[in-house]
Amino acid sequence: MIRLLCIILTIILPSCLMAQGDAETKTAKRFLMGIGSANVMDTYLSPYSYKHNDIRIDLIYESSRFKKWYDGAGLHLATMENPARNVREYDIGLYVQSSYYLLQKSMGAFCVKAGPMGYLYVGGLYNERNGNNPAQARLSLMADLAAVATYDFSLWNKNFQLEYSLDIPFVGVAYSPQFGQSYYEQFMLSDYDHNCIFAHFVNTPSIRHRLLLNFPFFDKRWFVGYNGVMDQSKYNGLRYHSYSHQFIIGWKL
Repeated sequence: MIRLLCIILTIILPSCLMAQGDAETKTAKRFLMGIGSANVMDTYLSPYSYKHNDIRIDLIYESSRFKKWYDGAGLHLATMENPARNVREYDIGLYVQSSYYLLQKSMGAFCVKAGPMGYLYVGGLYNERNGNNPAQARLSLMADLAAVATYDFSLWNKNFQLEYSLDIPFVGVAYSPQFGQSYYEQFMLSDYDHNCIFAHFVNTPSIRHRLLLNFPFFDKRWFVGYNGVMDQSKYNGLRYHSYSHQFIIGWKL
């Protein structure tokens, strides 16, 4: 585990140090809210996908510094039902991310940036039916690949911008119980069974992407668009997925 953490820090820390030497100090901040569908399956709790009468809400705060350095944090809440619509499941998660765009290319009004991202996620699922193990914790620290493309244009004598961002988990560490292993065995009996996982793009084939339109309205910059999440993993014989499609709205702070 220590070696894996060192690998992740080796990827992330050089970007942090490079950002300190950037001459541009302008900071931009924004707040976004998303609402839409949720489709979650965790075979530790149930073999079924919970999605009926579902809703997922996201609250997101983001800031960009030095033109290359980008930080973000978000909270999501979701409630779903099983296919029979007689059991509910609840999903909550908090993430913190920080990226540095090493590569930048501008071609007139079009700009592309790409670089590494550190992504920390803490969350969990709760199932109303399960008695012995009603909840499942989720914890991961990943080094991701991130990219963003923007296009500036004018309309009705106003400045607009289209923004598309992409985030793909690459390598890191994650927590997972074994199939059939209870939390009582893990934490009360100290029964460790490969619960610290080497996570990578093969056993964590995930993607998060977003399309935003940035426009002026009443002396403030606003954002509207689409937010898509496809998180998947397969650890210790357990499969997990969380799919979400959201309408998102926000404003510049």
